[in-house]
Amino acid sequence: MRMIKTLSFSLLLASMWLPCGAFGQGEGTSFNWKFEEANKLMEEKFFNQAADIWKPLVEAQPNNANLNYKLGLSYFNSYNQKGKAFPYLKRASDLRTAKYGSGLSAGYDPFEPKETNSPIEVEYYVARCYHIMANLDSADMYYSRYMALTVPENDLYKQAVRGKEQVANARVLMATPHNWAVSNLGNKVNSEYPDFSPVLSVDGNALFYTSRRIRPDSSNLDVFDPLAGLPYENIYVSYKDRNGVWQPAELLNVNPPGAGHMAIVNVAADGQTLLIYRDDNGNGNVYISKLVGELWSDPVLIGSDVNTRSWEPHAAITADENTLYFISDRKGGLGGRDIYRVVKLPNGEWSKAVNLGAAVNTPYDEDGVFIHPNGRLLYFSSKGHNSMGGFDIFTTELQDDGTWSKPENLGHPVNTVDDDVFFVTTADGRRGYFSSEKLEGFGEKDIYFVDLPEDMEAEGLAVLKGFIIPPPGQPLPPSTILYVTNKKTGEVKAYKPRQRDGVYVVILAPCNEYNLDYRVDDKTIHTEDIFVECETAYQEINKEIYLNPVSIMGPASIVDLPKGSPPGSKEKGLPVGKPLTDAELKEKGKKHVMPDASYAGEYAKYYAYNQKDIDQADAEWTAFVDKVVALLEKNGKANVVIEASASHVPTKTFGSNENLSTARMEDARKRLIEAVQARGKDPANIFLEAVNHLVQGPKYNGDWKDTEKYGRFQYAKLKVR
Repeated sequence: MRMIKTLSFSLLLASMWLPCGAFGQGEGTSFNWKFEEANKLMEEKFFNQAADIWKPLVEAQPNNANLNYKLGLSYFNSYNQKGKAFPYLKRASDLRTAKYGSGLSAGYDPFEPKETNSPIEVEYYVARCYHIMANLDSADMYYSRYMALTVPENDLYKQAVRGKEQVANARVLMATPHNWAVSNLGNKVNSEYPDFSPVLSVDGNALFYTSRRIRPDSSNLDVFDPLAGLPYENIYVSYKDRNGVWQPAELLNVNPPGAGHMAIVNVAADGQTLLIYRDDNGNGNVYISKLVGELWSDPVLIGSDVNTRSWEPHAAITADENTLYFISDRKGGLGGRDIYRVVKLPNGEWSKAVNLGAAVNTPYDEDGVFIHPNGRLLYFSSKGHNSMGGFDIFTTELQDDGTWSKPENLGHPVNTVDDDVFFVTTADGRRGYFSSEKLEGFGEKDIYFVDLPEDMEAEGLAVLKGFIIPPPGQPLPPSTILYVTNKKTGEVKAYKPRQRDGVYVVILAPCNEYNLDYRVDDKTIHTEDIFVECETAYQEINKEIYLNPVSIMGPASIVDLPKGSPPGSKEKGLPVGKPLTDAELKEKGKKHVMPDASYAGEYAKYYAYNQKDIDQADAEWTAFVDKVVALLEKNGKANVVIEASASHVPTKTFGSNENLSTARMEDARKRLIEAVQARGKDPANIFLEAVNHLVQGPKYNGDWKDTEKYGRFQYAKLKVR
């Protein structure tokens, strides 16, 4: 079905070139007419359509070097048929005679139907094919062969020189590949069509990406990009369920039919702001869209010095949304597409753009920029540096003096001898997502992930993330807001949970104490103080907050604590109330008053390595249970917070530190139920405010016996009021 549609569209497009009365003269079937029309299509960059015309001509004249060259070149430059180019280019090279002089293929006429020879440029394209096929020796030979036939002034000569450099780089990188496992994300995300440019929310539960698939409602069934013969690029999203499984992709509501190409390029740390690319008739600009309830607002152009008449195909924003990195091919750069930076001014506008300089940019193209939530680690793709072919993925880090470290190639197997672009990582830096054209994929491009080693874990970053969970069957009130107050500076920031599933994400600076104030209709439903350790290692703080019946019609009982992450509602439903605007949020932030975060009783149990049990006879535990029972007798209920933590010391017994932390949390829950029942009280009257499960502390260095170093991060804590 797909091939038939593409072919019929190609023939329709080709007929647009017909002069008036052409079919009446029978010219549409002559060799000369087809030769001229295919050449015109190539000039207009309609390479797929040109190949449809060249193919039968080659079949009729298989020994015509020029026709083989034309067909091979059309495939090579096509959007999705590059793999078909080699046999035709190689045959054109084998059939080429030396009757023409060197230099610029003197005597070769590409527009003459009687021309049967191929130009010397065919040697360069054969070299490129061998290069992409990772046949490095043959690529090297053909690059040299082409360079010997032409002159240094030729643009392709310079590209051949660069090709030989990349072949040398490939030999080094492929000889020492990383032992990293690369996996396909599966058919819930990928399709038979190109799927690429993945963008991951900081919490890891939402994956935005670009696809050229047919929409679920078939509204783009007959709307094709003429250059590729495929549907235009649209933006999709897939969410993880409570078991960590990606769900079928959903079309975002920002893709109106007829809008041309729209691609996702970045998502802000809070998951509520998208950066979007729109083709704009070839100009290419970056837009911004905000999440309002469950829908995304209409994209609007980013102002200031970001978008110009040049091409701006990609961008990334820092977690504090105060710095924007973007790609542009504007004049004044180091060459081709470069990475630029703008910062937010006090008036809310963006500053003038500044080129990142020669430490990062090269005379070749850069693209696919991504800034890690820690604001220092930058990933990007480049044809320069020590690329092994086409675009390779690199990483560089912002130094304390404002300079960038020397970019490092991520190496093989992430990078290949063809284009590798659009690489993003999880907040901990241990998993990367990217798109690639691997043969075993579901379509022409698929999205993959790679698990990275421990020494690539991000540093200097703490991520607070979790869920605000309404009672079963109840929607999350749109007025739900989390206020985070830095108790050292007094700075207050407001965060809205995602309406569909209550997910929230906050980036916290280490070595600070914060107050967390969860409010609904401006009434506090949960509050607590937390201290983010001064460790340089990545820290993740997971908190699940339950809305109780006093504030919102029903808490979750401690007896009914769900296992794993709470499920996100997939129903759109009707909006409840009116979502707050950014201006209203900002105004509320100014008026925020830090509430009382004290509790009537607290208990902490610090564990030895791999332990999880609480001793019911422990005196401190008994005293804590006394407080719980006293509150039950006084108020008829008690609200409890359970927090568990594991260090980074590996555990084979529990499989992972995350499992150990969860096991400690679950054991604390069960011990409290048992203790209250033993006192003759009903544990159903204990209500859960929040559960927190953490893996924290310094990186593990093989010194598990250092209990002083790791022991303070191995605990279970309970609070009651």
